[in-house]
Amino acid sequence: MDARVSARLPWLASHTLLATAAASLLLCLFLYAAVHRSRRPPYPLPPGPPGRFLVGNLGQVSEDHPELDYMRWGKEYNSDVIHIKVLGQHMICLNSVEAATELLDRRGANYCDRPRFTLFEVMGWGLTLTFLRWGPQFKLHRSLFQKTFTQSNVKVFRPLQLHEARKAVRTLLARPDSYEETTLLLTTSVIFRIAFGQEITDAASPYCAMAAAANDATTNGGIAGTSLVDVCPPARFLPDWLNPSAPLRHARRSRAAIRTIHEVPWAASLKAIEAGTAPPSSFMRTHYERLQESRRTGTPTELTERDIKGATGAVFIAGGNSTWSTVLSNLLFLTKYPAIQRAIQRELDAVLGVARQETGETGEINGADTATPGRLPTFDDRPHLPRLDRFMQEVLRTLPMNPLVIPHKSLREDEYRGMRIPAGSIVFANTTAMASNPRVYRDPAVFDPDRYARAEDGGRGEPYPNGNFGFGRRKCPGNFLAMATVYVFLATLLAVFDVDKVIGPDGAPVEPEPGVTIGLGGHPSPFVCKLRVRNPALAKLLEAEP
Repeated sequence: MDARVSARLPWLASHTLLATAAASLLLCLFLYAAVHRSRRPPYPLPPGPPGRFLVGNLGQVSEDHPELDYMRWGKEYNSDVIHIKVLGQHMICLNSVEAATELLDRRGANYCDRPRFTLFEVMGWGLTLTFLRWGPQFKLHRSLFQKTFTQSNVKVFRPLQLHEARKAVRTLLARPDSYEETTLLLTTSVIFRIAFGQEITDAASPYCAMAAAANDATTNGGIAGTSLVDVCPPARFLPDWLNPSAPLRHARRSRAAIRTIHEVPWAASLKAIEAGTAPPSSFMRTHYERLQESRRTGTPTELTERDIKGATGAVFIAGGNSTWSTVLSNLLFLTKYPAIQRAIQRELDAVLGVARQETGETGEINGADTATPGRLPTFDDRPHLPRLDRFMQEVLRTLPMNPLVIPHKSLREDEYRGMRIPAGSIVFANTTAMASNPRVYRDPAVFDPDRYARAEDGGRGEPYPNGNFGFGRRKCPGNFLAMATVYVFLATLLAVFDVDKVIGPDGAPVEPEPGVTIGLGGHPSPFVCKLRVRNPALAKLLEAEP
């Protein structure tokens, strides 16, 4: 070999090695960039307010009315989907029915989970369908409810709902100022008979006090998933003197009330079942005897006594508290809009066969003792009372008791209209924004039940409000039962009474102002009204009932 070639071999080898290394490095950089691009989210997050270093949007959302903040941001960013981030947790708010329906209903399999509700765990609501995470236990509890509370199955409860509604209106004949206490007795008694098989005869029952305490606990605990301990669970261990969270202090004070509502009626019902004195059917008895039969026959079952106790407690909080609040909300709006009330009563009288001789603007029926008094309403009358149904729906739209519903949690990353929904996001549905959308409801600030009537009947055919009972696989299974109780009570009340404004010390009517106390289940702001008998003959028929 030529000496000069031999001398250049080491130089060539080293340069070849360098070239290979450089090519390899470039290839690695190319592959890294390609992988990085493939992992980079292809879509941006929904718009939202800028956050601060480390804490994100912590402190930027109101504790009292966060739904209004999300509505304001929706207008500011011209988007019905809003994103914020608090201490690393993505939160998404859906301000339109379209967004909520698409994500929570149609794509419900991805949004069926719940975040961890540390606040309500502290309170004692851990083993409750409302708060259970997605998984086998949630599916077990949901199956218990689905067997009982479908739209067709709840019809079996109509006789007891009718009985309790008439009992409530009869009580109001004797004590017309007791409407708040009496409606609590109504809704508590309905749900206790269904859940535990126990009838509550009067407001002096200790169960009424237990229900009131549990309602206070859940109504004043703040919106689910938004408290400090929900965002930062270790904060639950802070002592009260070092704890900045009012909801956490409230949750700690409420533990005894929630424990009582789970334990005391359960123990009494169990004693009645074992003694053979329990009514033939109740939610608790049905599933408890099913469990006992499985044990007796050795049939494998995932159901436990603890599951039944938790599910029965959920029946109360889902059916009792929310129904009471809805009844009171309807009373508030009947008081505020007497002309609308009179229109409902005219329709009601026509269906019930009442001979009317009205004077002035009142609905009082003159000479009703000798005229045809009609009859008391039943569930069979509901299809013939569209004004009453439209009124109930307009109350739900105007004053949602659960403005942000109970939040969902996404299982996987998702894309919606070019926006990225990260996996593990807490997702709220803003029913207040949905109900006040001017593209759906003309003059949304105006209370107008006739907006839902068909065009040929003088209305605009606007859709009933959506979302008050939730969305998707987390929709409240007791909504049909709740609205049936509200209907039969209102129909009976309006057949017998006028609901009037109270005259204040200055001689002017006291105007009720719609408002809501925010919590797991909202409660209407305090108001006053005056009940006045409008059909004395029908009142006598009611009093004569056993």
